[in-house]
Amino acid sequence: MSPEHRKVEALLALGRNEEAAALADKLPSQDTPSVEFLRVRGRALRAAGRVFDAEASFREALALQPGDPRLLADLATTLLGQKRLKEALPFARESVALRPDVAAYHCLRGVVAEALGYEDEAEEAMMAARQLSPQDAEAHTVYGYHALRRARIDAAESAFRDALGIHPDRAEALRGFARCAAARGDWAAARVRWLDTLSADPMQRDRALAPALVLGHPALAPVRAASRVPILVSVGLAAAGAGLFALFSGYPGAVAMTVMFFAAAAIGPLARAALARGATP
Repeated sequence: MSPEHRKVEALLALGRNEEAAALADKLPSQDTPSVEFLRVRGRALRAAGRVFDAEASFREALALQPGDPRLLADLATTLLGQKRLKEALPFARESVALRPDVAAYHCLRGVVAEALGYEDEAEEAMMAARQLSPQDAEAHTVYGYHALRRARIDAAESAFRDALGIHPDRAEALRGFARCAAARGDWAAARVRWLDTLSADPMQRDRALAPALVLGHPALAPVRAASRVPILVSVGLAAAGAGLFALFSGYPGAVAMTVMFFAAAAIGPLARAALARGATP
């Protein structure tokens, strides 16, 4: 690889995508560009958001070197970014067939398959990625969100826990943990984990977790406790209040007691309704 190629790779690693793309555009043009030249240029263009130019570069490279699993995965990733899922999946599958030992290719195949609704293939591919590379936090994180989207909260938490065991400050895994807590209705835990996420990466965004900052606040602990009052208890308190009112109406003390019972009966359902509204993305 030439020094210019290495510089493009270094800029990409630093997240300086626009500079990488600009430098890639200025790389010496060649009558017959090399596969490595086209691959590096494609990655730089994709990182800068120029996905159609990147696609053209990867396709040109594949014409020179058919069956290169890196190029196949790069092209599948680029098509995925364009939401051209049915075109992306064959390239992702081929990259796995050629290099079944690479966890990242399984992960890519799983993401595309899930987006197309191929649940069994997505599950198999993502689990293969985790098993092939148990020290890869990305594989665990991707699987965690897959399980979370399927409402398999225990499996999602386990995957996020594995990811954080490898990379304790990984913001995506912390956010996943916060999502799991919110899905369970544990807004106090969701708030703590969401704050941890923002501490690790202030650029994280998740509209579904915005209510956690309010609903999980320590000041709302009594409301959260009231929301856990069983509905039958609430109904029983309401019935008791109505009976006391009928029995002792006209006495201020009895009226006050009745109001107290009715308030206790109502707060549980009201608190549940408020927290449920917060849980809606």
